[in-house]
Amino acid sequence: MNPVPIRRPFVLSGGGARGYAHLGVLKAFEEQSIFPEVIAATSAGSIAAAFICDGYNTDEVRQIFKLHKLGLSMQWRNWSSGFLSLKKVEQVLKQTLRHTTLESLPIPLYITATNFVTGEQAIFDKGPIIPAVLAASSIPLLFQPVMIDNVPYVDGGLSGNLPVEPLIGEYRDIIGVHVNPLTPYNPAGGFLSNMDRTLNMAISERVLKNKLLCSRFIEPEGLGEFGMFEFNRLEKIYMIGLEYARHLLEEYPEK
Repeated sequence: MNPVPIRRPFVLSGGGARGYAHLGVLKAFEEQSIFPEVIAATSAGSIAAAFICDGYNTDEVRQIFKLHKLGLSMQWRNWSSGFLSLKKVEQVLKQTLRHTTLESLPIPLYITATNFVTGEQAIFDKGPIIPAVLAASSIPLLFQPVMIDNVPYVDGGLSGNLPVEPLIGEYRDIIGVHVNPLTPYNPAGGFLSNMDRTLNMAISERVLKNKLLCSRFIEPEGLGEFGMFEFNRLEKIYMIGLEYARHLLEEYPEK
């Protein structure tokens, strides 16, 4: 007999390429018949969450990434060609998502971005899915802000990289997944390494507070060896998320 499915609220952080670990973590939960009842997400986590809340399973999302070569399109190349083609992400979302608005999704989804005028966290749970995902993923200096209703929005991690706020008071037993570990300082680190560390330090305090609001906090060990721009290593990132969550669920089963 198949076990009765368990539904839990999930929070998925940003983390650039490390966001692919979310699929590995969710796969481990799928194997235990534990599925999201709602997801709150930002930045890279919102890309994974959009597919999952649209009704895809983790294997299907991985196939979409492989078929459309999203990993290749998202690698840092050079200053002239830029980093991470959001146009490619937008194109793939348009081609593959079955729903167009947040309120029509079969699994509720809250996407958080940062109001670039006030610096405040903005929560999207209605309206078009794709602009909200793009806004939540737009790192300042690397991308132009995304305009929604004449307001510029940028990466949601800046105002809360573990956006548990939309779920508080409405859901219990929240599972927070954070893929942006703060690694030991390396004085020999280059520009991208230092930029990655700077972003992590800037957002770490709020993450520490929000993790206390989760009944289970998952931060896969080993992700620190991957930079947020290493989209050519997605499979290794996925396996770290998968194996870490498998071990965690074996040692501490969800009840």
